[in-house]
Amino acid sequence: MDRSKIVLEVIEKNPGIRFNEIMRITDIRNGTLSHYVKRLEGNGTIKLERTPRVTRAYPVGIAKHEATICKYITMPTQKKLILFLLKKEVATSIEIREFLKKSPSVISVNLNELFRMKIINKRYDIPSNKYSLKNPKEVEGVLREYYPNLLDKLLENTIEMLDF
Repeated sequence: MDRSKIVLEVIEKNPGIRFNEIMRITDIRNGTLSHYVKRLEGNGTIKLERTPRVTRAYPVGIAKHEATICKYITMPTQKKLILFLLKKEVATSIEIREFLKKSPSVISVNLNELFRMKIINKRYDIPSNKYSLKNPKEVEGVLREYYPNLLDKLLENTIEMLDF
């Protein structure tokens, strides 16, 4: 198969994927991969998001907010947090911290980032703020379209939890 098609297939199956991850999955070296990625970007097949030290690739046609959700689904801690909120619906930072087994500062940074990007809601409450997904149907739709295996695993785990 043509390397351009291989790279495009990886990007279509993993929107928001980092350049280094494409390199790892395809086993194509940096310079060669750069060539194919530039070619795909040039012919309008993919979009690149370049930030300091990180380049992410998206298939053309993905909505901006969906692309943002995909970006965070590719990050391990945020992915677990999003999936936890999708499953639990509403949680406190303490519940999230206990689930993720991360320090309070890591939880705070991740919650603030997802709140800033309008993926989660924060409801100010005493004694602890409550967090939920801003649009769970949209997140579920993104998972269904771009990460169906992840959604299947989430549903299986939910069934197992309910099945004592």
